[in-house]
Amino acid sequence: MSNPVTHPAFLWNETPDHGSDIKARLKEAKRFTCMVAFAKQSGFSIFEAALRNRIDKGMSATFVIGIDFYQTEPTVIEKLLKLKAYGDVEVYMGDFERQFTFHPKLYLFEGTNGTSAIVGSANMTSGGLAANHELSIAFENGTNDLGRQIAGWINELVEDGEIVEATDEIVEEYARRYAIYSRHMAMARRRAERAAVSPHGGLETLAKILLEMKADASEEGFESSINRRATDRIKGFEILKGLASERRMSSQAFLDEYERLITTMHSGGLHRGKTTVARAQKQFREGIRSLLKLKDRDPAVLFDHLRVNFEEVDRAGTNVITEILHLLDEKRYAVMNRNSVSGMGLAGISTFPELPTKRNVDGETYALFCAEAYKVRNDLGLGSFSELDAVFNYAYWRDLEE
Repeated sequence: MSNPVTHPAFLWNETPDHGSDIKARLKEAKRFTCMVAFAKQSGFSIFEAALRNRIDKGMSATFVIGIDFYQTEPTVIEKLLKLKAYGDVEVYMGDFERQFTFHPKLYLFEGTNGTSAIVGSANMTSGGLAANHELSIAFENGTNDLGRQIAGWINELVEDGEIVEATDEIVEEYARRYAIYSRHMAMARRRAERAAVSPHGGLETLAKILLEMKADASEEGFESSINRRATDRIKGFEILKGLASERRMSSQAFLDEYERLITTMHSGGLHRGKTTVARAQKQFREGIRSLLKLKDRDPAVLFDHLRVNFEEVDRAGTNVITEILHLLDEKRYAVMNRNSVSGMGLAGISTFPELPTKRNVDGETYALFCAEAYKVRNDLGLGSFSELDAVFNYAYWRDLEE
């Protein structure tokens, strides 16, 4: 039977905090075991130097780091793996195929005078070890029986597939997934913040984004974007007229001109369909040629005209059709694509298909989109659909980057 626990004490992040207590206990430890649900560089850095110093002097260490909900930063596990080059260090991490959440917070110190431990709520984060309202119990035990019990549990977790020994390859895959998760969480937070301010969307949200964009002095800011788009429209319209001419064009010549055309447009992913469009050069050019001859300026009529002419032109969808119309008149025809539909959603207008295609958008739908976008444009004090589209794109791509 193991010796009873002695000197139990509550530990919270005042004086001393968890980080300070861990560093103090490391000074006498011959073996250190750390099991936490989350680990971040901000927390690891609190005792990193003390840990390295003790490992250099012969202390062995075992780390088991959870990866549930992608809260653990990959850089921490990478740094722990590097410590293996300096001493007896084992590093385990959660498995991607685990069945249960890994949630312990244990810091165990084994020395010549017995074992001490901190068990409670503190993860290896700056909040957990110093800033948050955490509560743990720190205690001493006269034998190393606790260490043997924990080592046995770690072995059981490995055998059950709940944790695995960390390797460079596994950490690299975790880092890839972590980056994806982080981007999506940033987008979700941004949208939640906007929804909190304006639950049903509205001009308040877009007006705030417009102010941010106008204050942005980079190439992605409002002034630079509008100037660039003005140049692109002039260039794009000239290319469009060239494609509508009667002169013969080889397949390669058409592809070259179409590539030039789509570089003047601002819908994403158009380049991925360029070779497919080029295979239907005849239909595409005839559609443009006949469009430029039309006297009608109704957006519904023009949209349906191109939709019919592009029926057999794969990858020339609603985004391409409306980008072409936008080149004709930036004040009359709005660009309709995933970005702009998302932007209209921020304004509380969610009646349009999230991914517009030639199958789910007709002339009437497009005309309604232009009418609704016109109201948003005017309410924001913008002079054209080009300016509105710039704001929509800024909001969309900023969400992805964050």
